[in-house]
Amino acid sequence: MKKTIFISILVVLAMLLPLIAVADTTDQKWMTKVEVKKTGPHCENDKNCFNRYHPNIPAVARANPGDMIILHTRDALDTDFTMNSVPADVAAADLNLVHPMTGPVHINGAKRGDAIEVEIVDVVPDEYGWTVIVPGFGFMRDVFPEPYIINWKLTRIGAVSSQMPGITVPFEAFPGTIGVLLGMPETRKIKKREAALAGAGGFVLTPSPAKALPAIICGENGIDKDNCLRTIPPRENGGN
Repeated sequence: MKKTIFISILVVLAMLLPLIAVADTTDQKWMTKVEVKKTGPHCENDKNCFNRYHPNIPAVARANPGDMIILHTRDALDTDFTMNSVPADVAAADLNLVHPMTGPVHINGAKRGDAIEVEIVDVVPDEYGWTVIVPGFGFMRDVFPEPYIINWKLTRIGAVSSQMPGITVPFEAFPGTIGVLLGMPETRKIKKREAALAGAGGFVLTPSPAKALPAIICGENGIDKDNCLRTIPPRENGGN
């Protein structure tokens, strides 16, 4: 029998735009909190970070239905961008690192076929964020083929940049990538579907072991690297 399991998530966001906060969680005391922190400068240095979907990626934390999960996240390109970054830095970014994700988190009692209801309670902004044009990415990639970057100062009010004087982008945050791990039957079905989509010229990132994490499963010498899905395109399990 299918059931719905409810959890809440607070995202501590690093260097992403756009952003939103729907509530201030400072004084929330009634939920058990499960916090998954980040360590090291990049995903490859962090045991709580992965950038591919595979059924056998082990959970780094466990939570019960109704718990609040606090996730410390990274920027979408897993970069060292700063307020001084320039278009050449965007051109040099390694797109094999997209998208670093925090987790996975196992929900106690959840079984195959259950629906996981997630409420995003709050998103906490980093002090710095960026907007980029990455060559070959985006719906207008044929119109804007050159790399570009806008560097932003972020607050809960909005984002401002010296590159766009007089402009404030209101604070309306959301997670760039969120999802659940797929089973192997679903993974094989999606691989077949997306291979056809890529063959027809669709925008798909097909499985690639380059910089894939966790490396033991998905990397160059990974035990099942051909079945590690990328985070693009979005799918039944969520995504970008």
